[in-house]
Amino acid sequence: MKSSSQLSDRPGVESTPTFNPNAVAPAFARPASSSNAYASTSQPVLQASAPSQPSRYIPALGDAFYMNELPTTDPLSTLLQKHLPPHVRPLRDLSGAWHASASTTDEIPDPFTTSDAASPITAETVRQATASNSWRKIASLARERIEEYGRQTKFSQQTQLIEQEREETMRLEEVLEWWTARVYSLARLRLYSMLRSELDGLWSILEREEVLGMEGAVPFTLRVVRAMEPKWRGDVKSTLEQYTVLIRSCKDQIRKSKGQQDEVRVWKTRAVRLGLMLSFALAEVKDFSGAIEVLHPLIETSLKSRANETEAEVSDRLHLVIVASRIYIQAGDLSFATSLLDRISPLLPPSSPLHQLITQTHSIISTISSSPSPPDPEPDSTSPTSHLNQAISTFYSAHLDLAISQLESVLHTHPALAATADALVFNLATLYELDKGGDARVLERKRGLLRHVARWAGEPGVGGSCFKL
Repeated sequence: MKSSSQLSDRPGVESTPTFNPNAVAPAFARPASSSNAYASTSQPVLQASAPSQPSRYIPALGDAFYMNELPTTDPLSTLLQKHLPPHVRPLRDLSGAWHASASTTDEIPDPFTTSDAASPITAETVRQATASNSWRKIASLARERIEEYGRQTKFSQQTQLIEQEREETMRLEEVLEWWTARVYSLARLRLYSMLRSELDGLWSILEREEVLGMEGAVPFTLRVVRAMEPKWRGDVKSTLEQYTVLIRSCKDQIRKSKGQQDEVRVWKTRAVRLGLMLSFALAEVKDFSGAIEVLHPLIETSLKSRANETEAEVSDRLHLVIVASRIYIQAGDLSFATSLLDRISPLLPPSSPLHQLITQTHSIISTISSSPSPPDPEPDSTSPTSHLNQAISTFYSAHLDLAISQLESVLHTHPALAATADALVFNLATLYELDKGGDARVLERKRGLLRHVARWAGEPGVGGSCFKL
């Protein structure tokens, strides 16, 4: 059975703050900061300062030729068509349209406009879309803004606008932020072939126009996504190499930014996050010794207290240690993982939500060590993850019916969680197979699970294989 540790990598699943080892938050999903600094796999020197030269206009960056059409199906919709009759299939909008229309017509809506003129697309609606995993909406919006840059550039060239008017058009740095949103959305949708195609096209433009060497032009997140892309097609070695180049570049920039505390803090944070991502990538290929070698200095640094540190900064560095303990759990070093958690607890304020995360991690260690705690018929109703941990312990204590009821309780109490938690759905489908009843009964229960999850699923939703249909 799958452990609930897999839930921590899914944004929006837990109420406690989590670090996603597979992504750096894109600019549109985080507060404005000095995020226009960049790292290069071919040019290791990064620039942190804002652009000092006039913005360039590159028409190719707004060319729709470099972007593909989003598919209107996904693995979950394919399962729905195969296993549920039309009249019971939950409606799922995969158009990427910014609307909430209840129309039953077959007409495809315009994905770039809202159905209500009084409801424009704002920063708040974009944040809501990311929170609800509506990544097709984000990808569609990014494409529209990118094409708008191309149209503005052509209009500017044709009419020879004066310089003051040209300053009102989209700048190069802004269109590259939209490109970042576009490729990040494709990654979240698991459209890896499309992601590779669009990244290759984008990078060919940046190299041809010599944008990669421009000060502050290419967003750092865009470079990180490009470094991650080879891993999704099985080339983990290339990802490891590019992570290493980015980390080295961050260290170079830290040395160059001496005396500028804010800049140093930004680059240190990026280096630490990339180090954690490097460790998880090494763990994925079972190189646990390499992963631990990278983690050890990060952990020791994070456990050291610092002067004039805010409570949020303390939580951030200690949360990194909790996440890092998962690597030791995967490597089988449960005693060291436990010692890390014991060192963290006294350093946290009593009201910190990280205490709950520590408890959940202890539960995982207990389950793996074959010494689960006795089943609790009433686990904490406010913590969906505690239900999953308790269900696993209950199963290994030979209480199959109770384990099923605990997971089904999560489905109805926290449906949004169930719609994004592969581990929960996979475990419940497995327990259905082990429960009494024939094949027909098992199939019926799995189809009911599929129908319920599909009602709440965002994009891309639970993996199709998790239902075991």
